[in-house]
Amino acid sequence: MIFTSLPPARSPLATLNPLVGLVVVGIVAVVTIVSFDPWAVLIILIAELPLLALARIGGRGWLLRVWPLAAGLAGIMIANLIFTDDHPGRSLLSIGPLVITTGSLGAAGIVALRLLVLAIPGIVLFARLDPTALADALIIHWHAGPRIAVGSLAAMRMAPLVVGDLRQSYAARRTRGLISRNPLAAAPVIFGSLTTVLVTTVRRATRLSVAMDSRGFDSGLPRTLARESAWRRRDTLVIIFYALAGLAAIALTVLSQLT
Repeated sequence: MIFTSLPPARSPLATLNPLVGLVVVGIVAVVTIVSFDPWAVLIILIAELPLLALARIGGRGWLLRVWPLAAGLAGIMIANLIFTDDHPGRSLLSIGPLVITTGSLGAAGIVALRLLVLAIPGIVLFARLDPTALADALIIHWHAGPRIAVGSLAAMRMAPLVVGDLRQSYAARRTRGLISRNPLAAAPVIFGSLTTVLVTTVRRATRLSVAMDSRGFDSGLPRTLARESAWRRRDTLVIIFYALAGLAAIALTVLSQLT
């Protein structure tokens, strides 16, 4: 639900070329991996604030996307607080082997912040993404093979079908009384549902692959496109802005290490 697209709406981000989202996500990923300075991560977070303002995602859309991210960040912070061996700073809580200090809490918060910065562009930019427009842009601007581009489009179109299959399998087993309220007793049944969905997905992917081959997607012949993909000045400006923000964050990290 985090990266699923919303219905079309008037949003400034929807007017950008779909490839802009891929480039911005790549820039943010490189910066968050390379830079270890908290201030560098904060620079990228500030650069991402316009995306949040221009996304125009409703309250329900934000709720569906934020709660898995919030749960994951909370779990990562708790895991870092429990399993860390470094406890600098003033002690805040000490219960048996669990020791929480200001230093360990700050380190866990930085890890969660880095993951938040990495997730924001994917959530915002892909919320209004049209998979068909992305496939056309890959072929026109990046000269990707039609088999790869259309295959990626088909995979994105099939993702909601996989979620629907999982829900149907779970509902069918619950109707038959096979799912108990005890989590330990329900675990094998849930694993069986996942196995069923996996088999269904593989069969659907096989049929899709045969259909693509029968339509000549691997023939090597040039194919025509029914839709155009425009690259505007605003697309270039957005990429330049995030490239400069990424360079500033990396430069700040290098300077902090030298000093």
